[in-house]
Amino acid sequence: MSIDLDVPATANWMSGIADDVALNRLSLPGSHDTCAYTVEDSLAKTQAATLAEQLTRGVRVLDIRCRHEDDVFHINHARIALGLMFDEVIAICAAFLARHPGECIVMSVKDECGDTHCTRRFEQTFASYVERQVAGLRWYLGDTIPRLGDVRGSIVLLRRFASASAMGIDLSDWPDNATFDVDRPAASFAIQDEYRVPVEASIDHKFRMLEALLVRTARVTSERWVVNFCSGTGMGANPYRVACGGDDRPGINDMMVQRLATHDGPCGTLMIDFCEHANWALVSALVARNACWREGASTERPMRPVIP
Repeated sequence: MSIDLDVPATANWMSGIADDVALNRLSLPGSHDTCAYTVEDSLAKTQAATLAEQLTRGVRVLDIRCRHEDDVFHINHARIALGLMFDEVIAICAAFLARHPGECIVMSVKDECGDTHCTRRFEQTFASYVERQVAGLRWYLGDTIPRLGDVRGSIVLLRRFASASAMGIDLSDWPDNATFDVDRPAASFAIQDEYRVPVEASIDHKFRMLEALLVRTARVTSERWVVNFCSGTGMGANPYRVACGGDDRPGINDMMVQRLATHDGPCGTLMIDFCEHANWALVSALVARNACWREGASTERPMRPVIP
């Protein structure tokens, strides 16, 4: 079998994981506001790497925010248009999964702006995208947390929009700037999304919120999907400064890499700004945590990887 030396191993990191592992048991790298790499506004830009690059480097949870206008989805960051359409996002994901069928993608889809000049509801437009079956792409629209083997080659929907019918895993009740639990019969979550970081001195508070849920993860990961947002922003601390730090203060990404070096146990899903920071160090650290779930690996082996 030939090996494409231009494709990093992170493009296929899920392929060696046992089929029977539920997604909430994995340590999953995610990107907050995945597509906000198209703008240069310091308060709006949250990524520097493209969606295709993020997937190739190991990111598996996407945060896709849609403006519903004229019965189609435009990709936005709040009210800021990012110059991409949902069709393009799906095409990139479909191309990646066609090349790497052992992987799956988890996609949070959020109704970002309400409806403008539309003849149908948000969920109806979303259903129209699913029905097109772009390049044979499969969606997992069940309401339970799936096992990896059941969703390889598929997009798993985390639904952050209202729907009159069952469609994906329901996260439509999402309080603003909060740490909260979601308790549903089919899928429970523990989520930290405290994004307000008004000044750089508040980065330490943000890290404490992250760490509190990280510590809790080991106790609840068998019952809940833990989603922990590293992202933060404010007029005195834009997303880059929060994630990557400055001359006299480390950012959340470096702080989390160091914290994971002393953390035993699962990490849940971490949603990261500027995933490419320090040569993808935080993404790589999370991917490395999943070695214990590889086919034939002993579940007794330490969860903590060696991080230089």
